[in-house]
Amino acid sequence: MNKKEYFEYVGVLHVHTKYSDGSGSIKKIVKEAKKANLDYVITSDHNSFQALKDGAEGWYDDLLLLVGEEIGVKWSEHYLAVGINEPIKPDKENYNVRTYIEEVKNQGGLGFIAHPYGLRKSLFRLRIASWNSWDDPNYDGIEIWSYMHDWSHHVNIFNIVYRYINPRKIISGPPEHILKKWDELCQNRRVIGIGALDVHAKYVFPFVMIQFLSYRRTFNTVRTHILTSSPLNQDLNASKKTLYDSLKAGHCFFADDYLANSNGFRFEAVLDDKYLIMGDEQKMSGKANLLIETPLPSTIRLIKDGQVLIKEKSCNLVTETRDFGVYRVEARIDDKPWIYSNPIYLRPQI
Repeated sequence: MNKKEYFEYVGVLHVHTKYSDGSGSIKKIVKEAKKANLDYVITSDHNSFQALKDGAEGWYDDLLLLVGEEIGVKWSEHYLAVGINEPIKPDKENYNVRTYIEEVKNQGGLGFIAHPYGLRKSLFRLRIASWNSWDDPNYDGIEIWSYMHDWSHHVNIFNIVYRYINPRKIISGPPEHILKKWDELCQNRRVIGIGALDVHAKYVFPFVMIQFLSYRRTFNTVRTHILTSSPLNQDLNASKKTLYDSLKAGHCFFADDYLANSNGFRFEAVLDDKYLIMGDEQKMSGKANLLIETPLPSTIRLIKDGQVLIKEKSCNLVTETRDFGVYRVEARIDDKPWIYSNPIYLRPQI
């Protein structure tokens, strides 16, 4: 039994640019992404694919920039699409997100529910609807942790300056109700979880001299680490396919890398002479060994079907199970949220 080698690529998703309502050009975003030592960036401008038409997608030295789209209209459900080749223009008069979920699938793309439980902030003139199409079978995954939504959840006129100066102190991690919903959905099918930024890097009136959640600051925070079975290379189409195929398989985890560098985190299962990694699905027979490794000591929580099975402070956790279920991992440092794995799905034989 040979353990397969995987290659880890660290990047950010849900980045807005000047092509919609972000403040930064592609050049600016590439510059800040390189400073943050990112391997990839996926942009998601509102109902716009112009960046792709203008040739923005490609390699910038060792940084891979890919272009996606955020589909939606005001006060509606929003959907992140990546890996599509044609823009999807929503009908503002007859908007039905299910139509666009299906269109993303028909294009061979990958789609994620954006900010699933919405947000209302008069201070930022934000009014984002909650997701209501949970029963649709065609979406691929969910933004489990959105940095922008985490930061702005309890912001108001009285604490906004403190939150700007001390963003680390108020980041609380993915909301428990989103994690609960994710665990519930994964009982029936694979649902990919990602960490995202939803960064616009806007200057907010009346704080015209302050740029909230800039690219420079956010690119060092919530990142999605993708594990590929082969290395990326300078062939754009091949690398794009490799990255998206791995993301679609759920071979990823997301973490707040500002708190601590999470490179090297692994969650694996060994059963029937097979190695499984995050996102893999296998029918359960006999026993399985679950292996968890974190790059730093942390409080590791092994979660089965939404319930904490083991909680232990360590860098390594190894346990045996004979029970089928959906297993995922959370890790915290000093009680602060750090790492969230995608599940390993050990399904019943029936």
